[in-house]
Amino acid sequence: MNFSSAPVENKNDLLKGKGNVEASRELLQIIMNNCYGPNLKVTVNDNREFFGALAYVDKYNLFLTNCEELYTGSQTYTRNCGNILIPFKIIKLVEIKKGYFDICYEELTKEQKA
Repeated sequence: MNFSSAPVENKNDLLKGKGNVEASRELLQIIMNNCYGPNLKVTVNDNREFFGALAYVDKYNLFLTNCEELYTGSQTYTRNCGNILIPFKIIKLVEIKKGYFDICYEELTKEQKA
């Protein structure tokens, strides 16, 4: 992968989905390749939250590994659901741990400057 092809992007722009497409793809690749713990929180339409490691993203789905599900409705529960494929059409919000994002962004900027 040639990181020097895309200019260093502003961190806030990348978080908002703005900026260079190649830089965004490279950052997503770094996030997926280095994600081993529950660094993502995905909230879906029916009051469930999934905490897991991002393994794969395609046009329609997000795939999390080592996932835990938390239901915040009338009868709250938590369960280990292992690996899960979540369709984008039911996702309300995707959040990433700030510290993990900062580490990945730092790696992106280091690779782009090299």
